[in-house]
Amino acid sequence: MSSSSDEERYWRRRRERLAGEKQEEQKPKSRRRRGWAGSKPGKARNIDRERVRFHYQLMKDYFDPNPTYNARMFRRRFRMRRELFDRIKEELLKNHNEHFKTKVNPVDGLTGFHVEQKMTAALKVLHC
Repeated sequence: MSSSSDEERYWRRRRERLAGEKQEEQKPKSRRRRGWAGSKPGKARNIDRERVRFHYQLMKDYFDPNPTYNARMFRRRFRMRRELFDRIKEELLKNHNEHFKTKVNPVDGLTGFHVEQKMTAALKVLHC
């Protein structure tokens, strides 16, 4: 085979590929997501991690007026004073309300994670 026939074959394939890509661009875009689309029949059920119970436990242990653990234990767990934690919480709710406010699931009516839980998780990630 000569190099000219190889070149011709290369350029023909390239034109065909570009023509195919152009046709794909001209097709109307589907609004449906491809791939993972939430819960599907036959898939594993969601694991109940008892987030409501652990929210109450977190509040009882650290944030109640009479918490289980004292200020020293709070500082050991969160690596900051309670006053600083509360100030950060207020700023997050004021400036990033959509991310840190507690949301309610419209399907089942369950509340999502509370701001203290979200902050605790974020701090845990930052401390690693």
